Amino acid sequence: MERDGQLITLPGDRRLGFAEYGDADGIPVMSFHGGLSSRLDAAPMDEACVRLGIRLVAPDRPGIGLSDFQLGRTLLDWPIDVTALADALGFDRFGAVGWSAGGPYVAACGYAIPERITAGAMVASAVPFEVAGNRRGLNLADRLLLAMSERTPWAASRALRLAIGRPSASTLERSIARSLGPADREALRRAGPPEAAVAFMKESLRSGTLGVIRDYRVFGDPWGFRLEDVRIPIHIWQGGEDTVNPPGDPVLLAEHLADAQLSIVPGEGHVSLMRNHAEEILGPFVAARD
Repeated sequence: MERDGQLITLPGDRRLGFAEYGDADGIPVMSFHGGLSSRLDAAPMDEACVRLGIRLVAPDRPGIGLSDFQLGRTLLDWPIDVTALADALGFDRFGAVGWSAGGPYVAACGYAIPERITAGAMVASAVPFEVAGNRRGLNLADRLLLAMSERTPWAASRALRLAIGRPSASTLERSIARSLGPADREALRRAGPPEAAVAFMKESLRSGTLGVIRDYRVFGDPWGFRLEDVRIPIHIWQGGEDTVNPPGDPVLLAEHLADAQLSIVPGEGHVSLMRNHAEEILGPFVAARD
């Protein structure tokens, strides 16, 4: 179970919120949440972490969930926050797993603080647009929200409130399910009642829309480093039935990262992959620490 949301204070009095799952005395791993999400998207990995002996720490990015907003942040600001969190928790080295839009944050840590990272996992991860060549592979909702976040943030704010903030949990769950494939719809159904199934998205707007809008801006910006310069081993995971990510994205990541392993899991989608295969995804962090 999630240990109550916690806070640390960073330099400049900015607060960083996080949750913990799994074994409180286990091997440390950081979990970086997806887009339109929060620390709560790590909750489905709790039981796997208990079995594996992993202490999973899931921070909210600035302006999302419990964390204070950070004006003008970039992808490479994240390793600074992660280092402060690791120091506060007494972690020397730790693993890093990122789902969807959280994947780039694993690569950023592998580039900026490789001495602190034992290994990385990028699950259904985004790819730099400078590598992909264009944004056409994004689904329509992400393309629209990214464009609004960059050009008309007031419109993005209104859209987020109307699409995520205002609807009931059951309405939001039905809306999400319509955009997903069968494996992902089943994963949402098994997550429990609607309030539990969509809590990770609702929580992203706890403090308003500014954090999510900035998160999309970071998502659309150049990453600030070359994938070839990431010097940690990274396992790339992709569901064979993922209807959110372009099928060529994991192949591009594997081609450009210096030390990469690629696994395509048949029958799994964008949401179901992490939930159904948490032990396989997290298992290598135990071996990396041994």
